Amino acid sequence: MTATLSEGALRRAICDAGRVLYDRGLIGPTDGNFSARLGDRYLLCTPSATHKGELRPEQLVKLTLDGRVVGDGKPSSELKMHLAIYKLRPEVRTIVHAHPPCAVGLTVAGVSLEVPVVPEILFALGAVPNVPYSSPTTSDVPEAIAPILRRCDAFMMTRHGSVVLSDSLKDGVMKTEIIEHTAKITLAAKIAGNASPLPSSEVQKLLKLAQRDQVGAMGERPASETVVASPGSAKRTSEEEQLVEAIAKQVIAALGKR
Repeated sequence: MTATLSEGALRRAICDAGRVLYDRGLIGPTDGNFSARLGDRYLLCTPSATHKGELRPEQLVKLTLDGRVVGDGKPSSELKMHLAIYKLRPEVRTIVHAHPPCAVGLTVAGVSLEVPVVPEILFALGAVPNVPYSSPTTSDVPEAIAPILRRCDAFMMTRHGSVVLSDSLKDGVMKTEIIEHTAKITLAAKIAGNASPLPSSEVQKLLKLAQRDQVGAMGERPASETVVASPGSAKRTSEEEQLVEAIAKQVIAALGKR
């Protein structure tokens, strides 16, 4: 199990996560929300309607596990979802909810990453299903995600965003990036002509391999929560990334004309 961080360190880790997700285009200014367990009695959660790329530690909201605010602040409007996840999955330490544009766009088009076109996402996250649409901020959201919470550590809420359950903010951010990278590859394959998913037999084989290689992984991650943004992380410069970005924009534009 990851070492328990002090409240100050955990506040800084949440702010780091927000900055990295914003810099890498995985959330808009006030999009998304993240939370983390603070010991066994409390949570820290991002505030409502606040620029996630410019968060300050003192802006984060401290709550009890039943959702009662301790001190000041207004927690994320998606707090119901966070509380439901922590209640059903007590081993989960952090929740990262982002709005990765390509991955969300695929859900609008009815495309799921649960049976992906490439194998890497299965090793990193396991199955990543689409959850049927429910009105954000309402009690419909916890009800919609309940059926898959026991079997998945990550999922896509249709027309809304990604949710990653993890043991650290750093891990949650990394896995959100993996979801979006896989979505870009899927879009590239679709625009090129054919995004054939992996055969179901191969998916099952890979999931078994991942389980074998990652037994106890949730409890064996390094204690550090610092999420460091490399210089220029918001501007990918490789030719491969530029190509995928261009293809993704074409696909999204085409979907908008339908």
